[in-house]
Amino acid sequence: MKNFLLFIILMASEISYCAGQTLKSFNSGTLKLYYEEYGNGPALYILSGGPGEAPEHPYRQIVDSLKSFYTCILIHQRGAGKSRNIPINEETISIKNYTQDIEVLRKTRGDKKITLLGVSWGGLLAMNYAALYPEFASNLILVCSAPPSYTVWNVLYDNQFARRSKIELDSMILLQSVFSTKSERELDSLKFACPDCKEVIAYKEFIALHVRAMYYDRSKVSRAYINDIFYNFNFQPIPIIDEEVLETKWDITDKLKKLKTPALIVYGRQDDQGESTFFIQKESLRFSETHVIEQCGHEIIEEQPTAFFEIVLDYVRRTVNRN
Repeated sequence: MKNFLLFIILMASEISYCAGQTLKSFNSGTLKLYYEEYGNGPALYILSGGPGEAPEHPYRQIVDSLKSFYTCILIHQRGAGKSRNIPINEETISIKNYTQDIEVLRKTRGDKKITLLGVSWGGLLAMNYAALYPEFASNLILVCSAPPSYTVWNVLYDNQFARRSKIELDSMILLQSVFSTKSERELDSLKFACPDCKEVIAYKEFIALHVRAMYYDRSKVSRAYINDIFYNFNFQPIPIIDEEVLETKWDITDKLKKLKTPALIVYGRQDDQGESTFFIQKESLRFSETHVIEQCGHEIIEEQPTAFFEIVLDYVRRTVNRN
């Protein structure tokens, strides 16, 4: 009965889509960036994945579930969502810049302490903020988070490769030969200007194959969800961050080990990030607790929403008043 009631609440939250949204802006350097604000209580900064993922579903579902505990700040990161239309290059896209945006927003809002909830890339960003600004980070909620070290960065790609059949791999190579004739910037524009172009169709099918490898149960991957990802996601920042992590040998594990910040780590057993990624997080964050959801891949909120929200809500109820 408990699980059934939670399921009904989650469905109602999903339908409501954060009624009464408030879109605001702030300036970070020369860029005008956006965020949304909901609820009451201590500040919770919600960081979407990517980089480049628009903070739409399931982030609005997270907001609806937590806005009675926190003032939920849904950030449209540079290059994503309402902050999408900025120059995308090595000057604008870096881990440092994304992290500085959070600090600028914290100062703009006047928040003395913030809890950060990060999904995938957003988890990496949350950890980096805590490492650089430990005095302002009161708590971390890390959901299928990317690793805090370059040392396991390629595990993700190796695992995705291993999960694909030869037919899928051959198909991806063929599709890539079609859309790679266009630059990433051109592809992002073509998605909207010419959705029926052969390059866009090939690009979309490539992304569909990519997303399927992120699930434990591929039957849960809907065409509608893939369509939403394809059009709401700006894929341009990803290769820039990949290059930065690997070329600079980016690693913040030593800084994380010095933190006293409490943290919740949640991941799916079959996440293609690999369990070594989450072991490093647990090892680095000394005041953390870890929850593993069985039969679940990287798209944790899509595959196992009831189990996920049970874990998060239990943690929030136990920790929110400690901020």
